[in-house]
Amino acid sequence: MAKPTLIAGLDVGSGKLTCIAAAHDTETNTLKVLAGRSVPCRGIRGGMVSDIRETSAAVTHLLGSIERECNRNIGNLFVGVRGAHLESFSNHGTYNISRMDKEITQDDMDLAVENAKAMPLKNDNEIVNVITQGFSIDKQRGITNPEGMEGSLLEVDVHITTGSSTHMNNLAKAIQRPGYKIDDTFYGLVPLGECVLSQEEKDIGALILDLGGETMSVGIYIDGILKFSRDIPYGCDLITGDLSRVLHTSRANAKEIKEKYGVSFPTFLDEEGEVPVPSLDGRSTHNIKKSYVLDIIQPRVEELIEQVAHCVEASGYKNFPVVGVVTGGGSLMPGITEHCVNILGLKEVRRGIVQRDLITSEDAFFDPQFSTAMSLVIYAAGSGVQEVYGRPTYENNSSLFGKIGKWFKNVDIFGG
Repeated sequence: MAKPTLIAGLDVGSGKLTCIAAAHDTETNTLKVLAGRSVPCRGIRGGMVSDIRETSAAVTHLLGSIERECNRNIGNLFVGVRGAHLESFSNHGTYNISRMDKEITQDDMDLAVENAKAMPLKNDNEIVNVITQGFSIDKQRGITNPEGMEGSLLEVDVHITTGSSTHMNNLAKAIQRPGYKIDDTFYGLVPLGECVLSQEEKDIGALILDLGGETMSVGIYIDGILKFSRDIPYGCDLITGDLSRVLHTSRANAKEIKEKYGVSFPTFLDEEGEVPVPSLDGRSTHNIKKSYVLDIIQPRVEELIEQVAHCVEASGYKNFPVVGVVTGGGSLMPGITEHCVNILGLKEVRRGIVQRDLITSEDAFFDPQFSTAMSLVIYAAGSGVQEVYGRPTYENNSSLFGKIGKWFKNVDIFGG
């Protein structure tokens, strides 16, 4: 029997590329992660391509090593994008049912969504994702799946993400240069929210924050629906830069100090030890107190979370999120959730990883740095390879995990 098709999620992050590869596990009928890896990429800045050759080389190295480890080729590749060029907003679409029987079909739903997409865009912009938020029939709101119901006027609310065509095309070229085919592209926050937040959190009102190196992605869910999303062009690499400048050491050393000794809240400073700091030329080392590292990190973290607070306030949904979930590599720093509670005014904030019942994986790949890449694989499988906008929202009563099983039935998973 041929090996199942390898499904890969490629997260185009801040100065790095992260990939998770999974396949159908015939014994459990679930997705199973087979490999995962993250590599630095000097050709990516803030989620956008700055050097197409460097980016192509990193893609070749990353995806090639994944294929060699799994001993098979990537059959489906899904890409997650981020960056300041992305914009998200809500829109409304309508469609009149003129047939005698008035029974709403899937085609009617699709046409309502298409009408919602028919809107003027900025120059050089294109639609990345369209997520349905809910339907109305003859002004009756709150309908999640109108298929099979009767009515004369079908309306739909959608959440649209647009991005720069130039940046999107440059990224596509960088990935396709080595010979890889992109099956679909998503705004990374969309699958992340679906796979990291629980349904209860989305219903009560939740804020999701993806802390990257050069960007922070913010999403707000209300009544189970994504109402707002935005990328902020700042991230945790600013902390690395602060440590490098103040301590007079290389960025590589500063990054190591941040990850090994860094805390952002005083209560996490468990003991007053010393931290070795290599000199800029690497020829000598001097020691500093751990509290000095905290003094450098804490003001910058507060500034970053304040930027998130400004974003939430401008969204018009400031008073709606009750809980928060922080994910991404930056969420690993002790004290981040405490700053979110204090500055964002949320009742509770937790560190988020992909829900474990959605996919089978080794613990190492549930690390927050893999969350977006893993979410891409799960979300793409749940959506169906050919679907480009929120069909899963038509089936809110069925779990995403159940939809993965449906997708397995419709795709030739034993080919390739």
